[in-house]
Amino acid sequence: MQRTLATKLDMTNETWLAVEGTELALDSFVRKSSIAWFALPLAVWAGVSVSRRGNAEGNDLKEVNERCAIRLSAALLGHGTTAEFAANPNPQLYVDTVLNDARFIDRFARFLNASFNRVPGASSQEDAAYHLGKYVLEHNEPYKSLFVGPFNVDADDKGNVAVTDNPEGLGYFRSLPWMYRYAGNEGSGLKLVTAYRIFNNTVGLELVATTADPNADVSVTTRDTNPTCRGCHFEGWSALDLAARVLTRKKVVDGKVQFIPPDSGPQLVADRTVSNDKELVTALVESENFRFNACRLAFKFLYGRTENACESNVFDACVDAFTATGKIQSAIASIAKDPSFCQ
Repeated sequence: MQRTLATKLDMTNETWLAVEGTELALDSFVRKSSIAWFALPLAVWAGVSVSRRGNAEGNDLKEVNERCAIRLSAALLGHGTTAEFAANPNPQLYVDTVLNDARFIDRFARFLNASFNRVPGASSQEDAAYHLGKYVLEHNEPYKSLFVGPFNVDADDKGNVAVTDNPEGLGYFRSLPWMYRYAGNEGSGLKLVTAYRIFNNTVGLELVATTADPNADVSVTTRDTNPTCRGCHFEGWSALDLAARVLTRKKVVDGKVQFIPPDSGPQLVADRTVSNDKELVTALVESENFRFNACRLAFKFLYGRTENACESNVFDACVDAFTATGKIQSAIASIAKDPSFCQ
């Protein structure tokens, strides 16, 4: 089975530097499907994957290695080749070392933050994905720790942002600055925006608002009875309303936002019956879609685009490598060390 064609979710093909614009205040979304696959048969592309290094000698091999070193350094570190890359007779053998480099760690943490948020946060603590992403990489934690690890991300009274241990933490999803940022404005306090962001950050779900009309009826009744709304809100693997029902609710008291426990009971989401945010996020990070999205992110980081159908073998190898270790570094290394990356 080609995993590149087997995902249950529609995800966009866009570079990580793109800024999508200000988040809409509405809580109603519709699926976006913008994946464009190459139509050429895989057999036509098979010949492209043959390593040039294997056919190069002397000065030609030196030139091949120099180009490979430049490409790897640009993708992983964001600048021209380093002396270590240039001096290596096979630059791809140096990839694992670079994945421990502070420059790569900071670059990839910034990439994660740009991928998980439409715009930068109003304050540094709102960009929790950057701070915890950097922590996870520095401490060689499993990638899922970013979402289910016992951490908290917040700033002290001087504005210094820190990651701290918190037995009640859930990655950065229970960190208050992030919770306030994505609490949303649904009339009954249901945190639909939070539910969407949890799906988006973990498994790459992409949705867009059905309307930009500020007077549109987006009540729970409309979301349930309007076929255009119901498909995303009450049906399928990623039903937003059902997911939001197991999250805390937003309540405004004297102008201040509070979060109160959910009271809707268990819900069927992501093929599991879940009762709270931890059970929901755990279901997501244990799904095939989570592994798929980890490799999609790795492709976007290295290539500036998602995978093509002709790269199914590389993508499948990435998923296998990520599954074996749980580390996002394994996914990146699998792609960066494949002969096709330096073609």
